[in-house]
Amino acid sequence: MGDATDEPAECKLLSGGFAALMQLMLGVIAFSVLVFKRVHEVPQRPLAVWGFDASKQMVGAGFAHIANLLIAILLYQHQLDAQEVLKGVDQCAFYFVNFTLDTTFGVFLNWVFLEAFSLLATRFQWTSVMVPGDYGDPIRIKNWLAQLLSWIVIIFSTKLVIAVFIVALETPLGELAAWAFAPLRPYPRVELALVMIACPVLMNALQFWVQDSFLKKDVRDDCMLVATSTSKAAAAATGERSSGKPASPPSGLGDDGDGDGDDSDSAVVVVGEHASSRSDTAAGDVVAV
Repeated sequence: MGDATDEPAECKLLSGGFAALMQLMLGVIAFSVLVFKRVHEVPQRPLAVWGFDASKQMVGAGFAHIANLLIAILLYQHQLDAQEVLKGVDQCAFYFVNFTLDTTFGVFLNWVFLEAFSLLATRFQWTSVMVPGDYGDPIRIKNWLAQLLSWIVIIFSTKLVIAVFIVALETPLGELAAWAFAPLRPYPRVELALVMIACPVLMNALQFWVQDSFLKKDVRDDCMLVATSTSKAAAAATGERSSGKPASPPSGLGDDGDGDGDDSDSAVVVVGEHASSRSDTAAGDVVAV
């Protein structure tokens, strides 16, 4: 259970060059996902905006990774000190449990906390963090720093919830990890590669893809503003052309010899102007919706 003879056959998260290489590869894979998404997104964000979005998520992921390592190591050490470590459970097994929760339930919590923080920022008019991914025009570094700090706070809030959840369900989660990793116990490097590379290829990629979607600014808002302005300009031009060419009076008006011809023409033009005005307003309302 804690014999020296068992040490070589135990997967450790921080155990030399091989473990460091695995964690470096994890970071490269995560960044590659953001690059791939940038290449294929439509419309593309400006390169500077994408760089701020990507760096915000990468820095946050670095803090999350450190938190995952610490939670796994401390949880394993706690069980080791209490002599309650299940056979087949090591640091890598606990890391996998923590990582799985982080890339599933944790993504949802990150989104909930981010939405709550945005509402709070709107309530107190914290303009730099009201809209995720909006760094101002021109881009302001202080806006990015404010959003980065708020994102790190959100990540650690999520980590705290997940850590409490793991501690509360320590025994069943430990048994699940023991069952899943027992066959790999004689092969600690294979287990480390599986935990750090094979599983995160899909799980971390999905996490980064989804989080990038709600950490960036929704470009549909800008497209809607452009469409609204274009529609109003076109409607105004149409109204000007209409007012420059008075409409002909209906048949029978102005020809009865009672001197009402000019009044009828004026009435028709005025009605046309009101109709044009209502048309402009209606067009603007439809686009805004």
